[in-house]
Amino acid sequence: MKSVHKNLLSLFIFFIIILLFFSLMLMSCNLSTQKTSANAKTQIQKGIDVEVEIKEGMNLNQISELLEEKGIIDSALFFKIFVEEKGMETKLLPGKYNLKTGSEYKDVLNSISAGPAVVSFKLIIPEGFTVKQIEERINQEMPFIEKNDLQDALKAENYSYDFLKDGNIAVQSLEGFLFPKTYEILQQYTAKNIIEMFLSQYQFETSTLDYDTALDKNLTSYDILKIASMVEKEAYLPEERPLISAVIHNRLKINMALGIDATLAYFLDKWDTPLTESDLKTDTPYNTRLYAGLPPSPICNPGIDSIKAALNPADVDYLYYVITDPVNHKHTFSKTLEEHNKNVNNTTTTK
Repeated sequence: MKSVHKNLLSLFIFFIIILLFFSLMLMSCNLSTQKTSANAKTQIQKGIDVEVEIKEGMNLNQISELLEEKGIIDSALFFKIFVEEKGMETKLLPGKYNLKTGSEYKDVLNSISAGPAVVSFKLIIPEGFTVKQIEERINQEMPFIEKNDLQDALKAENYSYDFLKDGNIAVQSLEGFLFPKTYEILQQYTAKNIIEMFLSQYQFETSTLDYDTALDKNLTSYDILKIASMVEKEAYLPEERPLISAVIHNRLKINMALGIDATLAYFLDKWDTPLTESDLKTDTPYNTRLYAGLPPSPICNPGIDSIKAALNPADVDYLYYVITDPVNHKHTFSKTLEEHNKNVNNTTTTK
């Protein structure tokens, strides 16, 4: 009997020793884990900018854990309690934020309850830019816009504005309608949003203009835009816009070829170098030396002053003009070919 008790006691002591051994091992593991976790936290340097994205539908628990994981706050639990005490748990807004590691709870809460910072880009569209030039500028300056999306957004068929017509026929190009101005583009805008801005601005700028006189001359609003685009490319001095417009109107009235080389430069996309003799023989409706009447489309996107000049040409009989002061881009105008030839002097830029 004593032997049995002795064996049981030995077995009991053995199990106690085993239990103590495993308890010590577990404690050692926990301490090691806590030490590693503490080291990981202390390794996150304070004041480092980190981008954090709070996604739509995330709750306070998820947001708190994300902020702790990124090192923005030291405790998801305490941050959650802080937000709840402020009654702000339903006012945390989704978006991308640039936050600093080791931030104060109130600073983080202020940021994510105010919403992500608005990122905007300034886009300058000069008067006289073509659709191609505008496309190139957007591609260069708006890194968040995909090229394919922009190409698609520039198709006239994607829009239903009443002014995108030549009479009753829908236009095939947005050339002329992308109103030149300085725009503020927000980062969340799509390519179509940007083009819509241009078109809406055109609509706003031209909505109060009187087209009755043009209609009396059998000119559509699209015809006026074509004339305006030529005025934009030909006139450097503001006071010459109505005069150049008058020359165009007067030539159209007598079915005289306009002879404006800017229309051919547009077709050939050759703006930086002079047209050659070979260029001038190009058989295209955009060659207004060979074909009387207006070109098939505007040749650029004109500003409002050129559109107004196209609608209100000067009351003069001029049919010709030539640059006589190249430094100041000043033209001399004349009624007859004889007068014009006298004005030509040493220049070869004639109309």
